This record gives sequence, C-alpha cells and structure tokens, in this order.
Amino acid sequence: MNIIFGPVHSRRFGESLGVDLSPDIKQCNYDCLYCELKGKKAQDFMENYLEVEVILKEIQKGLEHFPNIESLTITANGEPTLYPHLYELMLRLEDIKGTKQTLLLTNGSLLHDPIVARACLLFDKVKFSLDAVSKEVFKKIDRPSKSVNLEQILQGIYQFGADFGGELYAEILFVETINDSLDEVKKMAKFLAPMRLKRVDISTIDRPAAYQVKSVSQEKLELFGKVFLDFGLPIFIPKRAEPKEQVQLNLSRDEILKTIALRPQSTEDVATLWNIYSRKILQDLLQSGQVEIVENNATKFYRIGIKA
Repeated sequence: MNIIFGPVHSRRFGESLGVDLSPDIKQCNYDCLYCELKGKKAQDFMENYLEVEVILKEIQKGLEHFPNIESLTITANGEPTLYPHLYELMLRLEDIKGTKQTLLLTNGSLLHDPIVARACLLFDKVKFSLDAVSKEVFKKIDRPSKSVNLEQILQGIYQFGADFGGELYAEILFVETINDSLDEVKKMAKFLAPMRLKRVDISTIDRPAAYQVKSVSQEKLELFGKVFLDFGLPIFIPKRAEPKEQVQLNLSRDEILKTIALRPQSTEDVATLWNIYSRKILQDLLQSGQVEIVENNATKFYRIGIKA
C-alpha cells in the first residue's frame, strides 16, 4: 500500500507530493478513454477505503521526507471525491500541512453533492475536468456509470465555482474524432466563460492511455485555444519540455512502482529528476518485466509491465 507518491514535477503546479486515496485498486465513476490507469468498469462508490488516520500518518511521513515540496495533491487511483471521509481528512490535514498548498484533482462529477462540495471548499486549489458538454460526446469519452447525470454535473460545477474562494482551474483533454469538433469546443468555451477561473488547461493525450485513442495535433490545440480566448478565458496549452533543475529524487522500489502506476514517466523526466540509485532500481524493474517502455507522440515512457 503506497498512499504517498512522487514528488511529481508538474508543468503547471511545480513540485508536488501526491496523496492517493485509493492506493490498491482503481475506483472511479468514469472509465475515460484517455485515462493513464488501466480500464475498469465505472462505479458509484468506493468499495475499499482507508481510515483517515492511516492517510494522515503517511502524509506526515511524506512531508518529513520531502520538506521542500510546494503542495499536496489529493488524487486517487480513480476519483478522489468518492472517498467517503474527505471532509474529515481535509479538516485534520490543516493541522499538519503547514504552509503547503492543497490541490484537488477531480473529474467534477460530484461537486453537485453538498457533502462533497463542503469538503472540496477546504482546498486551496481545485482543478476539475470537463471533456464535453454534449451528452453523446460525454458518454463516449468519459464512459460514466449509469447513475451519472451530465446536466446535474454542469449545474454542480457552476454552483461550486460561485462558492469556492480558492483558485479554480478547468482542464479539457482532447481526443481525436471524439470531442474535437469545433462545435463542441465552442459549447465548452461558452459554458466556462461566466466562471471565475484561474486558468483553463487544454491538452491532448501525452502519456500511454488505457484505450486505443489518438491525440490531436498541436496546431489543432492552438486553434482551440483561440476559441477559448475569444470567450475571454485564460488559456494554457502545455508543451513537453525537460525540467530545468536537476532535482535528483531518491525513490525506493515501491515508490517507483507507485509513481509509474499512477503516472507513466518519460525517459527525459527520469534522467533529469531521479538520482543514480533510483535509476538503477528502475533498470532492474525493466529487466524483470515489472516495468516496460512504450512510445507515445515520439516520447518514450516507463509504465507498469505485465509482470508487475
């Protein structure tokens, strides 16, 4: 069980320590085509979850081991807002996080739920996903559980945006022939335009995905960016680049497997961010078949292999 992973170098949020609220199995109410985790049928509830005390102890250890990280990113092997004790966790996290910022990565599907929204309001930053506003496109790309209602989700996002006092971000990931029509792009931009957003991140498939899907071109992303700008939205289009600093992370075997399981690492990131000891362990895992190398968009990534 590895609740803590990273630190992760984010192009948008700096150095962050990840907190996985579902470390053992994927539990999500979506089964998105582009997910970096292996595909799994969508579910409405977390069937297996940890006690708050267990999570807090691991966070405390992580903060002691990595005192210079900028933020704590609450995520999950799936959807973190399915965690039934999120409100209690966030209240108690205030006592140990110090000056670290808290960031929630969510698909936004439960922000309409008052209990979930109450917990999410305690974060410093919240980033929600929005891959479509048309029902047909939404079902095709996000593959939600049958109980998920898109209209309810959109209303919940609006209400949470009005109530939230922190930094609110939206993220849209485009998949070729799925949600990349100009009509759908304009609908999403129109939906987001009234909200007080810090930033809208628009991107495409960057790492190996759960299903056979294709990324859109950089030129297309730039075109979509202009559409969002026309609606007055603050846009960010990430481009892959090597980290500037030699961070030299010292990761154990379990930490490496956990990090790669949640987020495949490019060969460039590993060469720049990991120390010699960590890279040696990675090579041993590669030789044993527990880790494999795949290529996506002309970039090579380490991901969990068949024997893991």
